Amino acid sequence: MKKTSRVSTTIFLLCFLLLQACIPMRKVVYMKNNPITEKEIIITPPVHHLEIGDVLFVRVLSSNDKSYEFFNVETNTNSSANNTSMVSLYLNGSTINSLGMIEIPVIGKIFLLGKNLEEAKISVQKVVDEYLQDAIVIVKLANFQVTILGEVNKPGTFPVFKENVTIFEALALAGDLSDYANRQKIKIVRTHNNKKKIYTIDLTNQQLLLSDFYYLRNDDMIYVEPLKYRTFRKSQSQIVLSALTTLSLMVNVFLKITE
Repeated sequence: MKKTSRVSTTIFLLCFLLLQACIPMRKVVYMKNNPITEKEIIITPPVHHLEIGDVLFVRVLSSNDKSYEFFNVETNTNSSANNTSMVSLYLNGSTINSLGMIEIPVIGKIFLLGKNLEEAKISVQKVVDEYLQDAIVIVKLANFQVTILGEVNKPGTFPVFKENVTIFEALALAGDLSDYANRQKIKIVRTHNNKKKIYTIDLTNQQLLLSDFYYLRNDDMIYVEPLKYRTFRKSQSQIVLSALTTLSLMVNVFLKITE
């Protein structure tokens, strides 16, 4: 009886440890906790105000080919692929210098620090109109990128070719969170006025949709913390279950022999 009791206790403890390794669904499912009561939510994307070091893609469009080439000087036109690469955007872009200005061929320097993209476009358009009639100015942020590290399937720095990106869209770029990710402790390192600050968000909380961190900002760095106790992957679960099955078989054989 004592041997049987010890074996039963061992099996019970193994099963208990296996169950403890599992994580409740409320800690795994996105936006499950603290539901928002409103039926419809209006979320306004943030407006980026230009800072020192921002790189702008500025193009002056004109029906006159010579005027187009005159105002749009490119450092590398070897192939169309180069024109859409981050390197090409950086080399052919206009960087806001320490004085808050960009420099455009022929036109010269224009102060854009602190303005949003629409205001920057208007500022450039006013100067271009002094040289060309019926010209169209395009101004885009060329260095919008986010960095994602920690418990994701594909960490790295990802360029964003649109004016805004949500936290979930960014995580999708990184191949989503890994099995070991702590969805309730996601750190965001954000820069504002050349000062960095760390914030912690919870992806399981629906209130995230109403926060300032649902939409990411340029150069945001996301760090996904690992869980204190790691969940079993499918392959690991199969190994544990196989081990428990083998152990149970050995116990049954042992009990029959000792009868």
